[in-house]
Formats: sequence, structure tokens, C-alpha cells
Amino acid sequence: MLRYLRENTGNWIIKIFLGIIVVVFVFLGVGSFGSKRNDSIATINDESITIKEYQQAYKTIVDQMRARFGKNLNDDILKMFNVKQQALDSLIEQKLVLAQADKLEINVSENELQESLLSIKAFQKDGRFDLDQYKKVLSLNSLNPEIFEYNQLNAIRQQKVKDIVFSTVNISDFEARDWYVYNNTETAVDYMLFDPSGYSDILPDEEQIKAFYDENKENYKSELRVKSVYLKFSPEDYKDKIKVTDANIKDFYEQNPEQFKTPQKVEARHILIKVAEDAEEEKVNEAQKRAQDIFDMASKGQDFELLAKEYSEGPSKDKGGYLGIFEKQSMVKPFADKAFSMKEGEISNPVRTIFGWHIIKLMAKFDASVQTMAMASETIKKELEQQEMQNMAYYKAGEAFDAVIDGDDFEQVALIANKKLVSTKDFDINGNGLEIEDNKGFANEAFSLTLDTISDVKEIGDSYYLIKVVKKIDPEFQNLDLVSEKVLKDLTLTLQVKQAKEDAQLIIDKISDGKTLEQLARDHELSLKSTKFFKRNTKVEEVGNSPEFIKASFSLNKTNKIHPEIIEVSSKYYILGFKEKKSPEEDEILENIKTIKSEISASKQSQYYQAWINELKNNSKINFDPEILN
Repeated sequence: MLRYLRENTGNWIIKIFLGIIVVVFVFLGVGSFGSKRNDSIATINDESITIKEYQQAYKTIVDQMRARFGKNLNDDILKMFNVKQQALDSLIEQKLVLAQADKLEINVSENELQESLLSIKAFQKDGRFDLDQYKKVLSLNSLNPEIFEYNQLNAIRQQKVKDIVFSTVNISDFEARDWYVYNNTETAVDYMLFDPSGYSDILPDEEQIKAFYDENKENYKSELRVKSVYLKFSPEDYKDKIKVTDANIKDFYEQNPEQFKTPQKVEARHILIKVAEDAEEEKVNEAQKRAQDIFDMASKGQDFELLAKEYSEGPSKDKGGYLGIFEKQSMVKPFADKAFSMKEGEISNPVRTIFGWHIIKLMAKFDASVQTMAMASETIKKELEQQEMQNMAYYKAGEAFDAVIDGDDFEQVALIANKKLVSTKDFDINGNGLEIEDNKGFANEAFSLTLDTISDVKEIGDSYYLIKVVKKIDPEFQNLDLVSEKVLKDLTLTLQVKQAKEDAQLIIDKISDGKTLEQLARDHELSLKSTKFFKRNTKVEEVGNSPEFIKASFSLNKTNKIHPEIIEVSSKYYILGFKEKKSPEEDEILENIKTIKSEISASKQSQYYQAWINELKNNSKINFDPEILN
């Protein structure tokens, strides 16, 4: 089976499938499952979860993670995300929800199931459901239509139960209003900053340096290093073995027609006057009038680029509204329809989209074109050659790994592969010490191996490797003279931070005198700075990202003017004083109330649904084999 797959590695889907097999088999353990394939691994109220169901749920999550992490997906990531537990939890939830669907007598009609299948994009060609594509996709995922459609039917039943739970969640205008005010109230604060970098007069002596080194020796160990040997299978090694024929080029050209089409494009500028999609009619009309006035100015000959810089509210404002050259599908429909119907140099009347009102100036049009096979042949040839070279390298690496599986040692594997084993110098986790095209990538793979273990095929850069770590060099204490520069730097920073904090605390201790922050700053000849307005859920421009700083800032008001504690952000120390606070206007709240309710509802529905699932679990008899999670 594995040999068959490798012999068909021209299909990149199969390569991905091979990768999934490696991850799933290694992580789940082929042997332990092979002996009890029909056994259940869990029961929920006497209903079983089978090993097959668990393996499928696990594979589904792995597939999703592979799409996210690509070739970086490994056992450590799977463990970090607790994928085994996720798979089990998803099946427990499925069984519990379907049991509720049975109680509620929730069914799915044939039409509902059919519409669901027709809407899945993976089964479509040219935007329409294609039966051959449907069968092909299912086959690649080792599913037959009966099983898939049964699973899809249950997924719809689950969603119906979920919708019923969601429907019980209601958000009042009062709750939405409070949420909006809380999240959109802005504050600005005065602050004194005690920055360690400002204490440049701190100069540690030799005695301090020696004492600091002795106290922190663990921080000055050498890094773990390893030595390895490897076999490299580079696509370039097989360049002379690849021959691309005219027939190959013709087949590729005919099978990939879209690749050689250049769609119609236009070059344009625009001026945007923003208005929310669900804004009240009065607001929409007001924005339209402003857009119309700008259109009138542009129509009378005023420079469009300058008008955009002055009036546009879009991100391209500073570029004079310039949008560059774009295809029709890259813009929202009303905008694209208008832009592609215009003549060069024409300026449009205001066009409404979800973003607001646009005035468009069409600068140039570029007709659609098709590259002939003769024009494309050299590019196709190079692409096919590279693809075949890559496939050949992968295939040869796979053959070598077969020899590893058969029990051959690395020297024998090298002979079989007609390759020379390459030895590295010792190197660290960052690849320092290596002379390889992707030092860090190679080091990451090597450091994931146990000593004297040969890896499976690793794709690093454009090449494939088998790697064996032959020596591990443990970290050692380094003499002070080797690390004195780093010790001095660390000690200086430590003393600077200590002094900055002590100075800030001296000011905090004098708050009880009843003085304002401004008076305290003046008395101690310290500068007082101010932030711009910021909200609870944003970064403070002058400080950076600090939830503690934001929380302290919003605790201040006209009666509580100075925060009683030092706030630390990135080893800098702040003393905060109230400056100003402003809440959103009533008309702003009313304009956004619909959107607010929708946002809160989605979050609350998710929380409520999870609480409901937890309640079902608490009231159910759930047993599972703990070994499945080990």
C-alpha cells in the first residue's frame, strides 16, 4: 500500500495523505488498535463510541491542523493542542446532542440533505455540484456516499438542536447599551515614567560582576548541541533523469486552461464616504449628499487625486484614492460592476456598497487575454521538470526510508540509495554550526529526534532528508571570562530596573500628602506625560499592550485621581493620574444597537450552548478507556 502511494507521488494530494498517515499512525499507535478494531473505547449512557469513529474524528482534527500548520505539524503540536481529548470530546458531544435530537423527534428531509450536499464547494466544478467530483473527494478520504450522507444527516440534526438552544438566548436593548458604553468609553491619563534605560550612570564594578555571575551561573551555561549524519535527496540530483515531452506540455496546457488566462483588469482611484450598511436612512442620505458634492467638484475639473486626499475616508486616502490594477472579482460587486462598465477617464456618480458611497475614476482598462501553448510551453516545461525532479527526490528518499524500516543500518541505507552520508559539526537549536540551505529547519528536525534514531523523510527547503543524531553535547557551565560581556549587560539592566522601581515607589509613598500628580512631578523635577484617548479593548499608543495599565487607567476618575500602585510594563514603571474620560454619545449608541446585539448574542449563544453541553455531561454516564489519551 505504502509503495503504491509513493509510486503515485506526482499527486500532491497523496503526499499530504501520506503525511497524515504518518502522524495518525505514530500518534495513535497502529499495533494497539489493530488488535481490537471493533471494540468500543467509550460509552455514553450505554451507547458506544467505536475505535473507528474515534480514529475518524482524530483524523478530521489532524487534517484541519495540517491545513493550518502545513509541514510544521508534528507530535509536539498535537500534544500541545490535546488532539486526542478534542477527538473524544467531539464524539461525546455528538452522541449527547443526537440523543436530544431523538427525544425532540428532529428529522431531516431528503430535500434538506440534498441541498446541504449541493452547497459543499469541495463537490463543485464551475460553481455547480458535480457527481464525479463528489465521488472523487469521498474516495480520497476513504469514505463511501452512504457513510458520508449518514454523517451529514446527523450533522444537520445536531445543528437543528444547536439552533433550538441558541433561540433561547435573548439580548435586551438595555444589556446591549451597557455593553456598548463599557467597551466604547474612552479615557486619557497623565503619567510619570521611570525607564531603566535612563539610568546610564549605573556602572557595576568587578566585585559586583563576580557576585552576580556566581548567583546566576545557571543562566550562563552553554546551549545543548548535537552532531548528526544525514542523507540528502535534492531535486537537482535528478535533473538529467527527467524528460518532459511535447505531449506532457500539451496535456498540462489543456488540463489547466485557467492558468493561462489573464482576466480583464482596470486601474482606478476612488473617494469613499463611509456609512454603515445598516445605517438609518437619514445617515445614508447625508453621506450620499456629501459624495454627490465631491462628484460635482470632480466633474468640474478639480484634481481627483487631491480631492481624494482631502475628502476620502478610505485606507487609500493618502495615496490619492489609488487602488492599483485589479480584477473584477477582487472588489465588492456594486463597485466592480460600475468600474468595469466605465470608459477610461470617466468619473462615476456615487456608488453604494457595504462600505459606503464611492466616487470612482477609471484610469485605464486592460483586456482579457489567453496565452497560447506556444507562448507558454517553456514555462510549462520548466514547471513540469521541477515537479518531476521534486517527485523523484521524494520517491528516492522514500525508498531509502523503506530500507530503514526493513532494519538496515544507516551506512547500508546510504549504499542502497547510492548516496554519501554527510556528517555535521556540532550545532545548536538555531542551526548555528551548520552549513545547510535551511539551517534552522534542519536543526528543528534534528532536535526532535532521540539519539541514534533515523528520522522518517523530512522536507527541508526544497530537498528531502533522512537524519540521524549521533551525539548530544549537554550544556556546561562557562567560565566568567567567556561570558563576561553578557553578565555585565544583565547585571547593569538588573540594577537599572531596581533603581527605576525604587524611585517610582518613593513617589507613590508621597501620594497621601494630598498632592496632585502634576504637583508631585514638579516637586521632584520629573516630566509629566499624557496618553491619547484609548478604549478598554485597544492598545495604549504611548505604552504598548498592557491590560494592567488599561485596568488601572479606567479605575481613575475625578475623585480617585492617582492610582495607588506602580504599574509595570516591559520593565518600565508608571505612576498614573486621571486626565479625562468620555462616554459615547446617545445617537452613536442607538446607531450601533443592532450590530451590538448581534455580536453579544453570538458570544452568549456559544457560552450558553457550552454550559448546556456540560450539564448534559454531568447528567450522563460517561465511561472511556484512559489508555486512549496516553
